[in-house]
Amino acid sequence: MMYKILFIANEYQTGGATKSLIGLAKCLKEKFNLEPIIFVNKIGYLTDMCEKYSIKYYKISYKPFAIGAGNTKFRKLIKKILLPIFKIRHIIFTKIALKQAKKILVENKIDIIHTNTNRDDFGVILAKRYNIPHIWHLREFGENDYECIFLRKDYINYMNKFTTKFIAISNVIKDYFINKGIEKNKIELIYNGIHINQKTSKKNISNDNKMKIVFLGGICNNKGQYQLIDSMEYLPKEVRNNIIIDFYGSGSEKYINYLKSKVESLKLGNNIKFHGYCNDIDEKINIYDVGIMCSKSEAFGRVTVEYMANNLITIASDTGANPELIDNGKNGFLYKYDNVKSLADVLLTVYNLPKADRDTIIENGYLTSRRFSDKNNALNIYNLYKKILNKTKEVY
Repeated sequence: MMYKILFIANEYQTGGATKSLIGLAKCLKEKFNLEPIIFVNKIGYLTDMCEKYSIKYYKISYKPFAIGAGNTKFRKLIKKILLPIFKIRHIIFTKIALKQAKKILVENKIDIIHTNTNRDDFGVILAKRYNIPHIWHLREFGENDYECIFLRKDYINYMNKFTTKFIAISNVIKDYFINKGIEKNKIELIYNGIHINQKTSKKNISNDNKMKIVFLGGICNNKGQYQLIDSMEYLPKEVRNNIIIDFYGSGSEKYINYLKSKVESLKLGNNIKFHGYCNDIDEKINIYDVGIMCSKSEAFGRVTVEYMANNLITIASDTGANPELIDNGKNGFLYKYDNVKSLADVLLTVYNLPKADRDTIIENGYLTSRRFSDKNNALNIYNLYKKILNKTKEVY
């Protein structure tokens, strides 16, 4: 039987949650003969990918029930003042979206509604109205990482009441939401999945003795780019001069200029470059020796696994889900979060690694990455769908 799964996508079009969604939908369609249908509220990267992989999508006018607080005191104040407006907007757009969705749900006979991120409640509203099982993917902490403001009072109770199963993308996310009040028996741990390429040749420090470092992800304070820049000051001059750092990602112009001023003050303009968001990073990542993850509280660490899968030595902060992915010194390295001296010490260790040790860590990292393949992720979620639908049939 071909199940029809309706995904509710978040408005952020190019982040890890969106990449995980399109990878999952593609795998479910190709490997398990399911029909994914995606609701989007913006046209962009996700809809481009849907067209590329012939995945059905509809633009629907829903709005999230959780919003980021803002990255400056002024923006936080403005959002606090405008909170009643955001609530009214959410109500109005939900009514519009329900009218848009009605015909689509009836025509497609949806089996499961699957909400892709913590911030959207439109899937819950649809599930309640049409009596369809609902899965809610917990892909971020919400308050701890993005300081989200929720437009519903007692939102945890609301999530519990109208959700069949939650998917936590790491143990740290699972424990966090259980402590917040999500029912323990409703949460399934299913790690994110990424596409793993065939093993290529092992990486080595470049022939010119330069250690090339890549840092992927949105440019913002919580991602910790400043830590890598500041750590350079603690390295011996001869090592510092032999390190090349490339940042890929988008962010506010003000914050990027702040980081560039740090680079300038350390006289590292020839060593550190900002490249903005890159659509073809998969084709470039293999030229690097080291991948860095400095996040404050990474819910999973998709980028961390991508580094490992592409034969880079991975260095990550000791927070969030990073310790679940990295066995320190065996398949990568952990440093103490927000301690730039600790990060510098790890960078120096990696710079001085003998080739045999380097090759072993790279090999272990690649083997680790295979545990988090898109195929494993899709299989686990497909099995969850079957379990839910079989129980639903028993009930009805």
